[in-house]
Amino acid sequence: MRESISIDNKPMSQQYLNNDIYEKYNKTWNSAREESLPNTTLENMLLICDYFSIKTDEFFKLVNIISRHEIDDAIMSKNKLKSLYHKLQL
Repeated sequence: MRESISIDNKPMSQQYLNNDIYEKYNKTWNSAREESLPNTTLENMLLICDYFSIKTDEFFKLVNIISRHEIDDAIMSKNKLKSLYHKLQL
């Protein structure tokens, strides 16, 4: 969702999102951590939904359309997740 928003003709950066969330919600949040080693809390999920102006059921609909292959590709592109993923496969 972050990358689908254009800021200065570029996809929204993680830093921009972090700063914007701090300004709008007065909450420190590290989107890089959520993307590289996710451990999303309910509070963060609700914050994400509010920030991107979507309902939680819409969020889960987006999650449900992601294929297993897309998930595997995303995991394999992140070093932290890749090592954990390999441990789970054993």
